[in-house]
Amino acid sequence: MTPFMPPTRIQSIRLAHLAFTVLVAVMLAAPVSAQQVPATGNESARCGKTPVEIYRDVSPSIVQVFSFGINPFQIIGRVDARNGSGVYLGNDLVATNFHVVLDASALAVSTDDNVFEAELVGRDPVVDIAILRAEGLSTAVRPISLAPSDEVVIGQPAHVIGYPLAIGKSISTGIVSGVGRVLPLNTSSWLSPFIQTDAPVSAGNSGGALVDDCGHMIGLVTLRSLSPEAENIGFAIPVETLRHELPELIETGKVARPWHGLYGQMVNPIILQLLGAPPMAALFTRGFLVETVEPGSAADMAGIRGGSLPVLWGMQEMILGGDIIMQVNGKEVLSIEDARDVVRGLKIGQTVKVKLLRDGEPMEVTAIIEERPLLERDLEAYRRQ
Repeated sequence: MTPFMPPTRIQSIRLAHLAFTVLVAVMLAAPVSAQQVPATGNESARCGKTPVEIYRDVSPSIVQVFSFGINPFQIIGRVDARNGSGVYLGNDLVATNFHVVLDASALAVSTDDNVFEAELVGRDPVVDIAILRAEGLSTAVRPISLAPSDEVVIGQPAHVIGYPLAIGKSISTGIVSGVGRVLPLNTSSWLSPFIQTDAPVSAGNSGGALVDDCGHMIGLVTLRSLSPEAENIGFAIPVETLRHELPELIETGKVARPWHGLYGQMVNPIILQLLGAPPMAALFTRGFLVETVEPGSAADMAGIRGGSLPVLWGMQEMILGGDIIMQVNGKEVLSIEDARDVVRGLKIGQTVKVKLLRDGEPMEVTAIIEERPLLERDLEAYRRQ
């Protein structure tokens, strides 16, 4: 995840009085009512605004987010101070990344001129989104406009606005260099692909805005590649995901997500070869290979089995030996798009009939879909960063 620089001494002094007023209440704040997601403009238009114009128009909607946590089990390094960026949604609400506010006992939001106490009103660790409320913020900033269309095209202009390295609000410029990027963050990541940009993303940009050449937000900046071999590879949560999640996060404080609990990949000729299938089998064997099953999930309770044989094929990791899902409620699973459609169509409380192959033999199981709980491993994944 994007690392963060600690706040400066001046920032720490300005925020010291918040430490005792926001403790504990942050994580227990009551949810607020859902708000209309802003969107303006002609979705087919390309505006061609200059970076100067875009910064002038969008920067008043970007704030800095400060997070303080105290670890009572440590003697040294007990205070975890983080900072990142946020986008103002209206009605005193700010969207940022969950990893910016992880384990926070005190939160604050800063504009160019003021500091506001903030409270956490919604969080989704699975997708890495958090919603903050800072009373009085509406007098100091204006809401950002989400792009009216979910369409993002490789090569279109893209700009990152936020607070890199906590040294001040900045803009960096580039293009959308990729779409549909699936990163192996958790078992739900394949359902929420990222936008990739070559606009420089630095520590502290997390939670800032990725905007197009109209000044409309197309993504929430979330990650940058930490590989020493990577140059200018950053990632943002698409506006399509934000438009889906924000109302529920604001209204209920969470996202109710069906918990199927399995992860894997589509059967392909390489997998069939490793399984010892005859060459012609690739023409007839299709389906979703189950590699892992989360304990306690619907798949686990239904008896669906994951694999037990780890294999490395070049740089690709596979776990073989698990069930191959052929159909779900009568719908064939012939491609990754079919698999995504099936999972996105699941409802909490739904009974699902799954046809699968186990050791080459067809069978059918029934799964009851429950709501995915907040898992401790969701939080630990961020703490390890």
